[in-house]
Amino acid sequence: MGGRTIAKRARCLFYAVAIVALAGMQALLGASAGVLGTLVVIASAALAPLAKRNPRVSDGLFALLCIYFGTASLALKTLAGQPVQANLVVPETTATYLLAGFASITVGYAASHAVRRPARFAFRLRTVTADPARLAWLAPLAFALGALFTFLQTQFRAIASNGGFEGGGFGGFGTFYPLLLLGAGLQAALVAQRPGAIGPKALLAAMAIVVLALTLADNTKRTLFDFLLVVLVTLVAFRVRLRWRWIVPAAIGMLVAVGFVVPAIQIVRTQPDVRGIGRIVATARVIAAARFDPARLAADADRIAAGFQLTYHDSYVYPRTWNTERFTMIQPIDQVARALGDRGTMGLADLWRDPAETLLPGFLLHKTLTTAPDRIAWHYGFRAKRSIARPVVGLVASSLAALGWVGVLVLPAITVAITFVALDLVAGRLVGNAWAAFVFAATAFLAEREVSTTLSFFCRSFPFLLLVGGALLLLDRTRRRRRAFGTIRVSAAAGAADWR
Repeated sequence: MGGRTIAKRARCLFYAVAIVALAGMQALLGASAGVLGTLVVIASAALAPLAKRNPRVSDGLFALLCIYFGTASLALKTLAGQPVQANLVVPETTATYLLAGFASITVGYAASHAVRRPARFAFRLRTVTADPARLAWLAPLAFALGALFTFLQTQFRAIASNGGFEGGGFGGFGTFYPLLLLGAGLQAALVAQRPGAIGPKALLAAMAIVVLALTLADNTKRTLFDFLLVVLVTLVAFRVRLRWRWIVPAAIGMLVAVGFVVPAIQIVRTQPDVRGIGRIVATARVIAAARFDPARLAADADRIAAGFQLTYHDSYVYPRTWNTERFTMIQPIDQVARALGDRGTMGLADLWRDPAETLLPGFLLHKTLTTAPDRIAWHYGFRAKRSIARPVVGLVASSLAALGWVGVLVLPAITVAITFVALDLVAGRLVGNAWAAFVFAATAFLAEREVSTTLSFFCRSFPFLLLVGGALLLLDRTRRRRRAFGTIRVSAAAGAADWR
């Protein structure tokens, strides 16, 4: 216990020193006191969940919100050599909205702690996913199903084309995507519990290769990063001591991903006619055409990014083309705030559009491929009309767009409280809990979601998580009954032999 306490304190101290160092460098760059102070306060709030000995899923998500709304902006602007107010049109107003919105998020986070214990459902799943014998067959089964449905998703979903999507695609297979993360997380838990066994590690490595192939086939970076997140969180949850023989291959893999895969994906996106397995071949050709030079690949990707005028020139790190907008939530707040006086708010009605399209059949409601981020971007003019770009807008900016100041003060608290309570009830605490680690990794994307898209999560993705948990319990119960029945038959036969 003493060692864990020291490690926890060291982690918090390192994070605090990093924030102070970033703030100092920003001060040297001439940062605005108001904007810098707001980002430092938000970044420092992550110390609360980091200091917890046995955190919940809500603690992990709150820490992610701190990173998205504060820490990442500090780090990226410092790396870019720019003060934090650079590229913001109304920096002080934006900082005020950001601070008020994050205060509302913090209120929702505090309110969610009224839930003291998870549901019985979570306790049972913790037990099922803690047994190595169960993990040995559950992990490959879940991963295989997830990989199959993810591949089908790459084959049949609508294709992005000319600022929109071609009609006729089917995106329903994406609902099963969490199974891929579940299988990877359970396999990582098996590795953590059998550190000396080669088989579980080899299977986890094979899963990584499959995920890389699916990442290229789907032409999205999310698949790869979600896989890395669920593996890392699970290993940390089981308090695995990371060794250099694990760290070095992982670091090399990350360098390859960042240096080759990420820019190649950006380049292949300009080829809308290529899909599925063809994207893997196209990615290999792109890397070969660059003569396996990551600098040349990055330069080619930068030229493509610079061609998207609104996205490029309105970037928080302009003139750099880092494609990091999703990690700097201060920017969309500025994009809404600068046009709020002229264009007004959008009202509450738009918040229910995405959940309604998720729940209702097509004959009751005309469905489109647009989502709330697109409609907000069109309304406030930071994306071209009818261009389906699905930009990251975030919780605070979407609340501001809906109801102005009232939305900023009220909607984040309500959204966060409901989300955190629901996830804590079904997942439980993270330490030694493979199920909770999976739920956290599968819902980490909520840190960058808007109010309406978070409501949509509860209409489809959250019920699917409950269904997955129920299926795990049912499979385990069926397997135990078969074993018990087999034992009874063997015992009966032995008893009959005794009587003979």
